[in-house]
Amino acid sequence: MTLTGDLEKIHSKYQSILAVTEPYLLTYPGNLDHMNLKPFGHEIPRENIISCIDSTRKDFFNALQMLDKLSFGPVGMPMEKWVFFDCGEMVGAIYGLAVRGDKLDAAILKQYSLPADYTDLVPVSMYIAIPMAKPGAWFGHNLCSANSFLAEHYNFSGLAVLTKALGVKTMNIHEAFGATQWESGSLNIHLQLANMEVHSSYTPAHSFEKTMTYRSHYTDEKLLTALSGTPRVAEEFDFLVDVSDPEFYKNMQKKIEAKEEDYTIVGRPVYQDGKTFLPLKKGHI
Repeated sequence: MTLTGDLEKIHSKYQSILAVTEPYLLTYPGNLDHMNLKPFGHEIPRENIISCIDSTRKDFFNALQMLDKLSFGPVGMPMEKWVFFDCGEMVGAIYGLAVRGDKLDAAILKQYSLPADYTDLVPVSMYIAIPMAKPGAWFGHNLCSANSFLAEHYNFSGLAVLTKALGVKTMNIHEAFGATQWESGSLNIHLQLANMEVHSSYTPAHSFEKTMTYRSHYTDEKLLTALSGTPRVAEEFDFLVDVSDPEFYKNMQKKIEAKEEDYTIVGRPVYQDGKTFLPLKKGHI
């Protein structure tokens, strides 16, 4: 697919990914009128717009679950297939990039537990988002890529950032909430796209209590800048927080709940002396 318009200007590593993958969109057909099927000019082929109630795409649904399992299973967060359906596909959407099965080595198809003669799409990334009760607000439910287990076959550096940027554009998301762990490597991805307002820093309602709930605001300019190839580094911040500190997130939560202070993460993680720090400013920026 030839890139046009805004995507002609993105970094070559992202262009290279788009040259060997195909975009797909999985959702309930009734949601399609609310989707942008040509994000930044990168049109989603009609045959790659998949209905979650289409029984003929069973193998694709299984491959999607396997992508999640291979990505999140090692950290104890894989999803059952009903979670994809109930908490993603019917109420929101899944956007991602894929490669045709007949273009992949048999070893890769085996990793996905797919038949050797499978020729349909094999998802190598996905971004799931769900509309919230507040009009215009969405919740980012899942973001993952196959980089952790396909790196020896493909150079997909930046796949998750690219997938989220195009997924956000596809779903017309401007105000997004999410939940992630303070020590998660995914912070490099989310913070490449925009600041993250911390709405909770300690979240006992989640299976992993050291989870933050955050809100980000997206614009076309932010999404395209994220794909420029230049890492987004905080130019100004009030303090750095050591994410391995065993108490900071509980103390921060007390101040948030007491309405004494708000916080915003304003740049990608900073690595110093073997530790990971996050740059924060007071207030919601």
